[in-house]
Formats: sequence, structure tokens, C-alpha cells
Amino acid sequence: MSWPVFGVSPPSGFSALVVEPKEADRESIVSTLTSAGLSVTATDNFSDARALLVAQLPLVLVTEIRLGAYNGLHLALRGRSMRPYMTVVVTSGFPDAVLQREAERLGATFVPKPVTTPELLAAVYRTALRQPTPDGTVQPVRPPFERRHRERRQIAVSGLEQERRHEERRRDVAGLLFLAASRQ
Repeated sequence: MSWPVFGVSPPSGFSALVVEPKEADRESIVSTLTSAGLSVTATDNFSDARALLVAQLPLVLVTEIRLGAYNGLHLALRGRSMRPYMTVVVTSGFPDAVLQREAERLGATFVPKPVTTPELLAAVYRTALRQPTPDGTVQPVRPPFERRHRERRQIAVSGLEQERRHEERRRDVAGLLFLAASRQ
């Protein structure tokens, strides 16, 4: 079977599928997830994504909500039906409260674009690490995804010089996803 796959990272124990029609956004998301240690496959359309979702059953799905005649919520629903604890992040360049509520109802995190690398990683981490309530539902993850932003600003404003290297601060996404998957 052959799919026009646009971005494939080196293999790791944890996989992600990125579905994004815009090349620049797709490359940015793939780069972000690859730098966090995930094995990433990317495509720009719904039908290839649907086939890849079934063939690879990724641990993480990041999809644009608008995919031509379809939408990313169809992929989220399909992915969650095959892997109930799949980490699903749905992105959108357009604010839409109805689609956001629907994404959250499916257990996905709705991320408005443009999104920075730290915000995207934080959205993935927080989505993966959520604990279900006793009734099996999960609380929605909403912006700001990166909560340390305010702390960094306060440190800079107060004149304190505290260097916190990004590589040291950032937990390994694969390790976090493993932890989240092992709790399920």
C-alpha cells in the first residue's frame, strides 16, 4: 500500500499521525513532535489519514479540524474507537465554539492556530496525562496550555537570572506518553 506521506521521522516506540493540509503548519507540527521523541507520519488529507490511522494506530493524533469535505473530528472519533486512550489534539485556524465543544466531548483537545512549539507540546502532554473522572469522562484541556509562561515572565521582570535550559525542563514526551498509557 502506498500513501503520499509527507513527513516521516526516525522510528521510536511511540508514534504520532499529523493530518494538516497546509504544508508550513504540517512541517512545524512534525518538527515539534519529532523533537520530542515521537515517530511521526504526516499527510495532508482525510482519506490517506484514515488509512494510516488504521494501519499504524498511533498513540498521538494531531489533526486540523477542516479537511475538505470531512473534518478532523471524524478521525478523532475513529481513532478513539480503536484506541480509547489515544491522545487527540485538534487544531483550527478559525474559532468555532461548536466544533470545540464537539472535540472536547470526544476527549480531544482543541488548539487554536497559530500555535507555538511550547504550547503544542504542552497541549499534547496535558491531554495525554489527564486522568478520567469516576464516570469515565475527562476534563477538557484549554489554553493557556503552557502554564509556565507566566512564571518565566515574572522571573524576567523581577530581574532574577535563572537559566532553565529547554532540554532540561522539557520532559521526554515518549516517557510521559508511556506513563499515561500505562495508567490506562
